[in-house]
Amino acid sequence: MANFVEFSGTAVLNQNLAGKIADALREAITLRGQASLIVSGGRTPLELFRYLARQQLDWRCVMITLSDERWVASDNGSSNEKMVRNSLLQGEVAKATFIALKNPAGSASAGQAAIEQALSTLPLPADVTLLGMGDDGHIASLFPGSANLALALDLHSGKRCMAITPLTAPLERITLTLPVLLNSQRIYLLLAGESKREVYDRAVKGTDQNEMPVRAILNQQQTPVEVYWTA
Repeated sequence: MANFVEFSGTAVLNQNLAGKIADALREAITLRGQASLIVSGGRTPLELFRYLARQQLDWRCVMITLSDERWVASDNGSSNEKMVRNSLLQGEVAKATFIALKNPAGSASAGQAAIEQALSTLPLPADVTLLGMGDDGHIASLFPGSANLALALDLHSGKRCMAITPLTAPLERITLTLPVLLNSQRIYLLLAGESKREVYDRAVKGTDQNEMPVRAILNQQQTPVEVYWTA
């Protein structure tokens, strides 16, 4: 079961979590000469990324990728890559190696093989995986009821990524699979607001991963999970 940590405000949460992530990356660089970080898209981590971008460490030794991406151009307002480049990959952090999840293929399914190859360079286990959660209990682009969800959740699929077309959200997506998300030293689940607390409380009371895919990380013993929440 995940460790739930409540904070008194957004700023203190982001400062604390940015420090935790930076410490983990520094430790990995000291031990192995490199570190890897998987980050979520969306609006919730925007300020966290700005705090993280001010952390002092050798970003040249860090490899960063996204947990998922919408199949749109990287300059599109819906692009997670655009958000990460504008908020995190600034200053010294721009020296990090970034693995994009969008390529020129016409669809996520057509681009999946090339993304699999690109992700093969990502050092695993990742030192930190940062996830968010949707109001329907999705994580990354593992959306409830999606056609490829069972395969994306399969711990023995051998797949690093999967094309997903959500039933309840626009745009085709590419997502990291559950085995890659769990192949991490630590997972942080970042939540904000009372509605997300209610979704989380509902998720921990059940086990059906198809109904709420976030349960796939909450109900496992492989990787430590800390839930960071503020109202």
